[in-house]
Amino acid sequence: MNVFSLSEDNKPIPDATLTQIKNTEMALAVVLVLDTSGSMASTLSTSIAAAKDFIGTLGPNDQVSLITFTGKPTIVQDFTTDRLVLTQALDGLKAGGDSALFDTIVEAIDLLKPRAERKVILLITDGYESGISSYSLGQVIDEAARWSTPIYPIGFGGVHRDKVEKLAKLTGGFAQINPDATALSDSLSNVLNNLRDQYVLEYTSTLVADGKEHEVNIVYDYQSGSVSDSQRFIAKPGEVLVVFNDLGEGQEISGQVRFSPNILAPASIRSLEIRVDQKELTSILAEPFEYVWDSSSVTPGVHRFDFIVTDSIGNFTTQTLNLNVVPPVRVTTSLVSEQNVTGKLTVPVGVEASRGVAKVEFFIDGKKTAEDIEAPFEFVWDTTASRPGYHDIRFLATDLEQNTGEQQLKVNVEIQKNNNLLWIALVTLLVAFGVILPISMRKNKNARKSPGQIGNSPGGYVGSAKLIEKAGLTPDYIWPLRSSETRLGRKRDENDIPLKGLSASRYHAVILLSPEGYELRNLNPENPTFVNGIPIPDRIILKHGDIIRAGESEFWYEG
Repeated sequence: MNVFSLSEDNKPIPDATLTQIKNTEMALAVVLVLDTSGSMASTLSTSIAAAKDFIGTLGPNDQVSLITFTGKPTIVQDFTTDRLVLTQALDGLKAGGDSALFDTIVEAIDLLKPRAERKVILLITDGYESGISSYSLGQVIDEAARWSTPIYPIGFGGVHRDKVEKLAKLTGGFAQINPDATALSDSLSNVLNNLRDQYVLEYTSTLVADGKEHEVNIVYDYQSGSVSDSQRFIAKPGEVLVVFNDLGEGQEISGQVRFSPNILAPASIRSLEIRVDQKELTSILAEPFEYVWDSSSVTPGVHRFDFIVTDSIGNFTTQTLNLNVVPPVRVTTSLVSEQNVTGKLTVPVGVEASRGVAKVEFFIDGKKTAEDIEAPFEFVWDTTASRPGYHDIRFLATDLEQNTGEQQLKVNVEIQKNNNLLWIALVTLLVAFGVILPISMRKNKNARKSPGQIGNSPGGYVGSAKLIEKAGLTPDYIWPLRSSETRLGRKRDENDIPLKGLSASRYHAVILLSPEGYELRNLNPENPTFVNGIPIPDRIILKHGDIIRAGESEFWYEG
């Protein structure tokens, strides 16, 4: 029974697996040694035909050289893959003379010494050494073993069986002895099959990748004996690769984050350690090597994550990612803190939630007044129903995993015309001062009041419609709408109100006085004008409290 045994640094490897394969990819370097002595005269043509058949079965990368021998060796053809050249060289052979077999084999070994392919000598002969070689059988065997060159003799006729078989056995080949030359083709096929048939011995090394030299030893036991071989090697550290398919440098993350890296390593994975800002988060010692992390455990912002992977033989690597932790739900609104509001407002709310939005709620002074469950999220607030003064406004968004985000601010509800609260406030004020005035007197007094200047506006008047510039070229500037047409655009000398930014058109929008009120029209569809965060389709009647954005300029409309 044939048995392979394996050891590493003299320690047995019990779990090696042996697989037989047919390796057709491995290139061969074959020296075809053909006996052309006088005894081959009647069988040379048969030998040539068999050699041609053999050459025809070789692979495209197999190199073949042809040596003949009589009283001395002759290199008829050096190594080549050109099958036509080889067959033409065979056609020119003739038989005659003595047999310098041993010198010829040494010549073939010399020819194979520099070759990187798998080396082999294929010998076809019907005779034996005539005694004229300068080398002996023992010297030939020693030289072949020294250069790891197996010899495959195919003998027939008067060949010396014992010497031929010894030559094959002690060099790693095998001999085939036939009564005549008719079986040469089959014998050559047997050699090729033997060269293609290989064994793959696989095992998992227990050595640490320490960069030091070690030795592996293979012993093959068979019926009549055993052979062994050893090889020294360096246990080189291997490369460990850690790849994230769903995470990248600088990426935003929020909520529950799953770290699930793809890991490639020379050996099985021993551990995955995760550190956040150089502090240990967890260490995983078994598959699956993944971890779910709650990002709310750190403050929002960029954090450093180190993923340290070590395999069972000591190879390791560290993969570092800087990730931006953001709230799982972010809420924005067109309202700004301390904003003055009047009338009926439509307030759009922007929500960013990677897990999807379940609902958005609207609170005034802690009391829930409305809820929206579908985008676009917006709320209508009739401020005439609220008392004048400051109010706490809160927008609360909830995602599908019950994470929440909010926006809170204070806004000022102004005293408004046609508001019963106005009269209540005035009467309360007058009573507090003990003043009783006829309503007609108050009206006359209001009628006589002179309009005053507004801030730094060029001639605006109290109570007139106006735009208050919140952002742009002249922040806090008040633009009164005193004519029936007011033009807005990036070109200063051709517009009434200049706009900031390349996203503003030269002639961007116009505000016209119409029977319905002040009407805003967009002049360039490619550069939209936004009212309360929503691009207007073509025209819109402005309402008190509207926020207009054109380019990088933003205005508050009071009408």
